[in-house]
Amino acid sequence: MIIINTTNINILKLLAQGQFSAEVLALYTNIEKESIKKNILQINEFLNDNNLNKIQKNNNKFSLKLTMDQWEYIFSRKDFITSEEISDYLFIKFIHNKFINLEVEKNILDLSRSSIVRYFQNIKKILDLNKTTYEYQNSKGIKLIYLSEECKNIFCKKIIRFFMSRDFKRNKDFFTSTVLSEYNFLDLLNNLHKILSSNKMSSTSFLMAFLCALNVICNISNGFDFKLKNINYDQHRDLEKQIFKVLTNTSFLYKQQVFHFIVNLKNSKFFFEEDIYTNGVQLLENIKIKFNLKELESNFRNILLKKICISLFKYNNNILKVKSISLEKIDNSFLYIIDNLLEECNLKLFFYDKISIINILKKFIVAHNKNTVKNVLLLFNEITILDDHHLINSLESRASHINFHIEPAFLYRLNAPLYNQKYNLVLSDESCIYQNIKLLSSYNYLNILNIINNHVLEQSLKNLKFN
Repeated sequence: MIIINTTNINILKLLAQGQFSAEVLALYTNIEKESIKKNILQINEFLNDNNLNKIQKNNNKFSLKLTMDQWEYIFSRKDFITSEEISDYLFIKFIHNKFINLEVEKNILDLSRSSIVRYFQNIKKILDLNKTTYEYQNSKGIKLIYLSEECKNIFCKKIIRFFMSRDFKRNKDFFTSTVLSEYNFLDLLNNLHKILSSNKMSSTSFLMAFLCALNVICNISNGFDFKLKNINYDQHRDLEKQIFKVLTNTSFLYKQQVFHFIVNLKNSKFFFEEDIYTNGVQLLENIKIKFNLKELESNFRNILLKKICISLFKYNNNILKVKSISLEKIDNSFLYIIDNLLEECNLKLFFYDKISIINILKKFIVAHNKNTVKNVLLLFNEITILDDHHLINSLESRASHINFHIEPAFLYRLNAPLYNQKYNLVLSDESCIYQNIKLLSSYNYLNILNIINNHVLEQSLKNLKFN
């Protein structure tokens, strides 16, 4: 029977989230593209031994179709844990319980004595480097004496990674879940969502993972100090009352820290680590300069910065939370620029997060440059479209800054120069030789708006070449 390895597990984690090409799988798992085929064969042997569907390849993408129960079965297996997850489990258990017995853990994890000692030697390096102290107790185990702020931060990040990787799913056989089994995270998530949504704040997976991790940290320590001097918390006493009323089954310390934390968010204060925030700001500033977005609105700036910081956190902590996505032709040009900017800042991001940042960026660029297209001519051979008032009304309601005009296509042929002078952009449902005409694939107003937006993006990219 095939023994599954860490790379196999990471590939399966990715395939549980969608279809991926060999190039993208290699990118996420940090192996050569040529090694993907070998790993797929190993995984398929494992799947066959367990009477499960095999990985298939269609249109140059690998996919695996399993039911939710089958996915749960795979990821709950005792042998289905990566070396990184073992290290996280041991670290989390030691810090949370303030004690660990390696002989007991050896049996739980089904590891040799040398392996469990090697794992904990690496954990000791982290503890020693960050000034956390511990002592050995004869024939009992290792006891935590003092938890440093640095190790508290590491503990927090590991729990966040656990939640984000697991999508908050409960799995009784998963090792870290057993350490955290005393917490009712489902109720906590529901209550946190009520508080955030009533205050018009998004319940993002990263935010919810952090707030769940904070509950654990408040249980074993004094949590974090979120109270800032430049914020008047007395102005938010209604929010404080709501938090204390809804989060009834949590400690006073946790309620208090959630209150300060949410007020900080409402005042546009970020809570990322200093190095991630600094790197995020630097990358954002480089993006603004490169794409001529110096006057970026504060709301746009916060959205983009938040996405950059979360993406940096995911990459730095190897959180393989991604999606299979299709690229438009123009995305490759943006990807080239983003890759260069990341290299300038000495930063790396997962492919999916780079595309997510690009999609946010494209919206900002279109909004920033929307006035460059003021007059659009629509040419149709289909004569009934000329009387389609719904089409024009839909376009004008979505893009009120643009003057839309519909003409039969043959009129353009009679006097093309006149139309080209009058209109910024000409679209037609007819394939023709005129290079300045963009082809419409349908009469749907969303398709038309998408073509206009891509035109704005193309012009913006052309202007970058001269900067």
